[in-house]
Amino acid sequence: MMKNLMILAACGALAACGSNEAEAPEPIETDVAVTDTATAEQVAGTYEVTMEDGTVVRQQVNADGTYIDTDLEGNVTESGSWRQAGDQLCYDPDGADGETCWTGGAPGPDGTFEATTADGSVTTTVRRIEG
Repeated sequence: MMKNLMILAACGALAACGSNEAEAPEPIETDVAVTDTATAEQVAGTYEVTMEDGTVVRQQVNADGTYIDTDLEGNVTESGSWRQAGDQLCYDPDGADGETCWTGGAPGPDGTFEATTADGSVTTTVRRIEG
């Protein structure tokens, strides 16, 4: 089964997300900053997640606390529920033992960000594509 995926960009303060270079483009408006006050509607959307091995997955995160992962052909690879825990998003796949929590980094100029499991064992690159 595919590893659980995370779709958040955690940014502690606006200054931490910015750049000191005057010519650096701003992150795209569809970036999500997950904080203790983020709502399910703010997190909900479709994301493209690139795993460490180069595998690309589309993840649909729903405001009702569910998610569905598909391959690029649209085949479902995983589904389950998600919840916010502080600045982390935690995913609990259907039929699996336990959840995996992820923390995201600040978005880059192109809107992508890295997401890492709480134990640091897996890192992905995430880009919001709809939402």
